[in-house]
Amino acid sequence: MLWILASLAIALLCYEMLTLVTAVLVPLLGNPNVIQTDFHYYYLAAQRFSADSSQLYSAGDDVIAGFAYPPPAILPFVALAKLSLGQALIVMTIASYGVLIVAVRQWARYLDRQGITTDRKSLIAITLVVLSLGPTYMNAIFGQVNAFVVASAVAFVALAEALPFAAGTVLALGAWLKIYPALLLWVGAWDRRACRAIGCALAALLVIAAASLLWVPWSAYEVFASFVLPSRSARTAIHVTNQSLVAFLERFRYEPYLFLNWTGQQAVNISPLVSAVNFALLGISCAMLAKGGRSPRRAAHAVASLMALVALCAPLGWGHTYVMALPLVVLRLIALRSAGPVVAALTVGCVAALMIPAGRHLPIDAFPGWLQNIVYS
Repeated sequence: MLWILASLAIALLCYEMLTLVTAVLVPLLGNPNVIQTDFHYYYLAAQRFSADSSQLYSAGDDVIAGFAYPPPAILPFVALAKLSLGQALIVMTIASYGVLIVAVRQWARYLDRQGITTDRKSLIAITLVVLSLGPTYMNAIFGQVNAFVVASAVAFVALAEALPFAAGTVLALGAWLKIYPALLLWVGAWDRRACRAIGCALAALLVIAAASLLWVPWSAYEVFASFVLPSRSARTAIHVTNQSLVAFLERFRYEPYLFLNWTGQQAVNISPLVSAVNFALLGISCAMLAKGGRSPRRAAHAVASLMALVALCAPLGWGHTYVMALPLVVLRLIALRSAGPVVAALTVGCVAALMIPAGRHLPIDAFPGWLQNIVYS
């Protein structure tokens, strides 16, 4: 079954690479305004920051678009902004796919140390599947940073015991890029061996913030803490490309045309009830993972599930955010060889579904709105 998925992945990768190059990268080389990607926001923020560092967070950037990463995250984009937008996105795309390949190999080595082994041919097949998945493709199409985020999380887990300083540093770098990897600090709730790495991560967070003040003004941190972060956490986008739990629940309150079209209603306030449900799920899940993770046999599953929770519980869990679920996908694909027919079929079905980027318009317009939401979600 794994090689059936891998064969599909090869065909899908050919389509994705052709589309990525011809519909995104090459057009942007000739005209940076021919299409709009998320990368535009980061690139323009870097140019704005280079001209006036106090204007990192523009008032024109709303809560579902624009540059809303932590202040130190602007520095790599400043370096990329020395190239044209098209050239910078090509560098970003190549780096994203490259770091994902490294992350898969590093995760496989970590699993091997946990007694979850896979052979070289199977690892190649799994890597092909991972590279072809919808979240991976969307990450590249939009010029997102999630490949680096999940790589920092994987590196932290893989290096925590043997190289705690390196593990903590790489987790801190990931957290200052997009906050999400900070959830990995919860690993210490069931793995005491990771505590040194967690301490190093907390120290590295402070050191990186202090070092960044050489280029990033303190006012940027104040704006991020007082406005950007609260705005992002209090609102969500209801378009079906947002596959977070809060978006799923909020969509039940709206007509389908509002969550199927980009021109419809987008940013909405998260209701107190939905917010409470989201935090309750996150809290219960983390408690269950802490309990299950104490078993050496289940520790890897707990870590992978914790990473996947990021995409589910973030208010803006876009399709590309589900790159955070790739370690869990790898784990389940390795388990295929010993899985029973029911579990194998479910695994293959779920992974095959992930090969379709979120946001595709399906021929179900006649369905009731609540049912459309469930199908799309």
